[in-house]
Amino acid sequence: MSRLPVAILSVCLAAFGQMPVTTAQIFPDRPVRFIVPYAPGGSGDIITRLLGHKLSPIWGQQVVVENKPGGGGLIGTEIAARSAPDGYTIYVATDGPVTVAPSLMKSVPYDWKRDLVPLSMMAVGYQILVTAPQLPAKTVAELVALAREKPGALNYASIGIGSPPHLGAEIFKAAAKIDIAHVPYRGATAQAITALLAGEVSMFMVGTTPVISQIQAGKLRGLAVTSPRRVDRLPDVPTFREVGMPTVDVKIWFALMAPGGTQEPLVRRLHADIATAIGDAEFRAQLETRGFEAVSSTPEDLGQFLNQDYERLRDLIRDLKLDRQ
Repeated sequence: MSRLPVAILSVCLAAFGQMPVTTAQIFPDRPVRFIVPYAPGGSGDIITRLLGHKLSPIWGQQVVVENKPGGGGLIGTEIAARSAPDGYTIYVATDGPVTVAPSLMKSVPYDWKRDLVPLSMMAVGYQILVTAPQLPAKTVAELVALAREKPGALNYASIGIGSPPHLGAEIFKAAAKIDIAHVPYRGATAQAITALLAGEVSMFMVGTTPVISQIQAGKLRGLAVTSPRRVDRLPDVPTFREVGMPTVDVKIWFALMAPGGTQEPLVRRLHADIATAIGDAEFRAQLETRGFEAVSSTPEDLGQFLNQDYERLRDLIRDLKLDRQ
């Protein structure tokens, strides 16, 4: 009896056993970089570095945070969008360059839906409406009444046109049906807070973290927060839902995306590892002390959130006639 069929079968089995493994199976075999499109020291930079400390042991590789500031986040976003879709570049996304700039500006050097792939939400924070103690209004209702009594007399600070404080204040303004003037302080939260303390402006919609200490010290008055529940460190400040304005639902969010063209198995691998790191108890506690909530999401849920955020802000920007500046 010929032994040829057995030999052929052996060769076939050996070849099958040597089929190449997928990129997702061998990932990563070198350091992974996270591109933050802002300067070091900001919330997104700090949160990314904290997450990197949790991902490094999972991957057995160094996580390198690269800050690529400039152009309101557009420069870093373009770098990420043009990077190889191999899992070794992850982009830290937020509303400015992703869901605001495409409506606010005449053109941006990328298409976020085509050039970036959702991986997971990373962190969510909220805004707070703050006023100086010298303003007689001590509640949102009193502030609204004062603004209606003196249309155009009150004003609010922001850190620039299209910034989260600007759009957040406009959402409040629309919900309250009041006329208040916009005073931008180009990109400087500290400058806007100083102006508020000095009485140069009446109010400021800002992330909770920069103003918690001033509120606790009585230097500023917190009227309402955009979070679904009260902030632990500010238990006396109601939510906008509690004061009857549920549409003032403004988030400060940071998400993770990969370059467009990243293959589905690798997207799933990245998402799974990121979700594990975000679920780490120490990471969650570290974010809580900074006024943020650690939040993971599926790529599909993140994609849906980004579309909804884009559409809502696009409509607001059009209503304000800010589009295509």
